[in-house]
Amino acid sequence: MHCFLPFVLNDVLFRVAYMPDQFKYWRGVNAIRSGELGLIEALIGGDKGNNVEQASAFFAAMPFPTPVSPISLGFYNTFIYIILFFILYAKNVFTKFSLWFYLLFPSMALYSALTLRETLILFFMIMAVVYARESKIFRSILCMVPLTLIKIQNFYIVGPIVLLYFVFDVAKKGMGLTKALSIGVIGLVSLLASAPIALPIINKYRVSMFMEDGGDAKNIELISGVGDFVLQGLTSGFYFLSKPLPWEATSPLQFIQSFENLIVLVILFLITRQAWIKSPDRLAFWLLFLALSMSVYGLVVANYGTAVRYRYAFIVMYVLFLCADCNIKKLFPKKGAVA
Repeated sequence: MHCFLPFVLNDVLFRVAYMPDQFKYWRGVNAIRSGELGLIEALIGGDKGNNVEQASAFFAAMPFPTPVSPISLGFYNTFIYIILFFILYAKNVFTKFSLWFYLLFPSMALYSALTLRETLILFFMIMAVVYARESKIFRSILCMVPLTLIKIQNFYIVGPIVLLYFVFDVAKKGMGLTKALSIGVIGLVSLLASAPIALPIINKYRVSMFMEDGGDAKNIELISGVGDFVLQGLTSGFYFLSKPLPWEATSPLQFIQSFENLIVLVILFLITRQAWIKSPDRLAFWLLFLALSMSVYGLVVANYGTAVRYRYAFIVMYVLFLCADCNIKKLFPKKGAVA
C-alpha cells in the first residue's frame, strides 16, 4: 500500500507547491542526470547553504529512471523506506509493536513518499545506530559521513550518541541513571558557558529557517538573553516534541498532524513507562538521545510544519531502538508481563 502513496499526495491531497523545496531536489537530480552538474561536483561543492545538491546527488546515484516530475522522485524515497524495513527486519531490530509503528506512523508514511531529503537522513541515522549495536565501528562511521553532507545538524546529534553507545555498550549494559544525569548536568553547564557565542548563531538560524518556510522575519521571536536562552534550552524540547497543538494549526494538514502528535505523545509515554520497569539503564540512554535532539531543534525551529518534518525521524529512532533494547513487544502488555 505504501508504494501507492506518491500517487495520492502531491497534487491530490495538496499541491506540490505546498512544500516547494520538492522542486529543488527534482531539478537537482535532473541536472546531474543530464550532465549539467557533475555528481562529484554536487557532493563536494554544491549549495552549501541548504545542501539540496548534495542530497540530489544521492538520489541521482540510485538505479532508477530519471524522474519526470516531483511525484516520480517520491518513489525513490518509497524505495529507501522499503529497503530500510527489510534491513531492520533481517537484523531483528523490530519488535511486534515497533514493526507496526514503522508501518503505520502517519508522518513517516507522508514524508517517505514525498520528494524531500528526510528519508535519506533517516536511513543513514538508523543505519549508524544499527551498526553501533553490532559493534561495527567503521560501518557506523561510514553511515554518518553522508549526514555531514546533507544535514550537518543531525550529524552533531547522532555522532555523540553513537560514540556513547559504543563507550557504554548500551545494548548489553545500558548507561545507568547516574551517568545519564551527569551527562545532562555537563550539558546544562555547557549551555550556560556557550550562551554568549551560541546565542547570535541560534537566532540567525531561527530567522533563516522561519523565512525559508515562508514566514516573515518580523514575526519570529528571538532569544533575548542568557536567562531566556537557558529557559528555552530546557523547555523547548518538550514543546518541539508536541507542536503544533490543535489550536496552533494554520492549515488542514497541520490540524491533522496536531492530533497525531497527541497520539504519539501517549505512545511515547506508554513505552517509556514499560522501559522504566524493564530496563531503566537502557531507557536513560534513549531519553538522553530524545532530549538532546528535541532541545537542539526546539531552539532553532519555530515553524510548526517544519517541526513535524524534522521531528519524525527522531521519534522513529526512539521507538525502534527503545523497543529493541528494552524488549517492548506490546503497547498494552498483560499484567505481570511487563517485568
